[in-house]
Amino acid sequence: MNMRNIVEIELAEIYASDNQVLLAEIATQLEPELATIAEFFYNELLQIPETTLILKHHIVQKNLPSALMQWIRVLLIPPQTADIQNLIKYQESIGSIHANVNVSPSFFAHGVGILKKEIYRRLEQFIAERERLFTALTLLERLFDIVSMIIAGSYFSSEIRHETNELSLKMKGVTQNTAIECERLRTLLLDWLRNMLTLLHQSQTLDPSALPKLQYSNFGLWVTYKADLISHTLNVSDDLKKQIMEIDDALFEAAKHRVAGETTQFFSAVEHLNETVTKTSWFISSLVDRMIEIDSGMDVLTRLFNRRYLETILRRQTDISIKQGFPYAVLIIDMDHFKQTNDQYGHENGDRVLKNFAELLMLNIRASDFIFRFGGEEFLIVLGNVGPDEAMKIAEKIRNRCETHEFKLSGGLSINHTCSIGIGLHDGHPDYNRVIRQADAAMYAAKKRGRNQTVLMMDPVDP
Repeated sequence: MNMRNIVEIELAEIYASDNQVLLAEIATQLEPELATIAEFFYNELLQIPETTLILKHHIVQKNLPSALMQWIRVLLIPPQTADIQNLIKYQESIGSIHANVNVSPSFFAHGVGILKKEIYRRLEQFIAERERLFTALTLLERLFDIVSMIIAGSYFSSEIRHETNELSLKMKGVTQNTAIECERLRTLLLDWLRNMLTLLHQSQTLDPSALPKLQYSNFGLWVTYKADLISHTLNVSDDLKKQIMEIDDALFEAAKHRVAGETTQFFSAVEHLNETVTKTSWFISSLVDRMIEIDSGMDVLTRLFNRRYLETILRRQTDISIKQGFPYAVLIIDMDHFKQTNDQYGHENGDRVLKNFAELLMLNIRASDFIFRFGGEEFLIVLGNVGPDEAMKIAEKIRNRCETHEFKLSGGLSINHTCSIGIGLHDGHPDYNRVIRQADAAMYAAKKRGRNQTVLMMDPVDP
């Protein structure tokens, strides 16, 4: 007998016919109190800083009390024997949702404790007969224990899957071609230095506090979003973050001496700035040999990530968005009339187009962004630290480049292709799946409007 069989037997005993009258009485007594219990539960969890980050979102504020009330109602309604499986699946879905929004099991256990305390306190007022009260409380305790176990099991299954994928992601590296990526990063870093040196030497007015820090540059965003995913064996993220802080400090010192007219100190500070950037550039170059050993492909055709890693990336993006205030966007891109391309030119040429389009995407995103082959001729891009205007600008750049690009086929043939793009924006809600649904709905809206369009979905597609 496996654990699921044991859970089914336990629930069947809890909902046995001799308990159904008591459960109905409990449900009747609690119904007028559910809204007050839900409000108390919500306010208690708001006292915890870690849960406040999740609960303060307006949609969570709106939906959590009613969802909690419904959860309690469902528990108190005895299911038919055939429905116990559905009850278990319902509890498992709750565990998966808690894992998706990164709610710690300790917070969930604390929340269940709050509910039990409030429910038990009210039942003591409603049920006068002590023996019947004891039976009611014992029954509810068993019920809460068993569903908590189901939820916790589902939560940890989701967490194990997530951790396994993240570990695999770190082992595979973050790009299709490690050497090219590292060279691209060095270029970003040196471009930033060149721009800063121009500002330091040529600006008529200089405000040290207003200089564009490396931390917020494309290079800095790459470190924020991708550096700790390079490999679980390299651990380069902390080193790069320290080097970025050192470079930004050196920039500030140089600007301060320039403003103060301290020429000798200024040139010394500029030399130090050059040295710190050179050290970081060398550090990035040294990664190539170590990373090349663990860098491997994901999607066989396009060398992009596949959907396996999407949950891992979006969980991290959402966590960064909530904790650090860096919003993100999701683009879903579908190549228009791609079936016609396959039918007219053959699947081999269709694959050429997909591979070429993947390369086009790589050339038109930032170092900190992620690209996935979402399925078939659909692609998904995660853009970090963007608002609606910047997301639209990037999406339109991709659409325009696709429209004007010549896709090379076998036999010297070339064709043009268009794409439709939907944009979803993360608005602080802990469930990242809403952003995907938003982008997907926007992409289909672009299709309906005639294709070769970009649609930004500003409103959520679900309550």
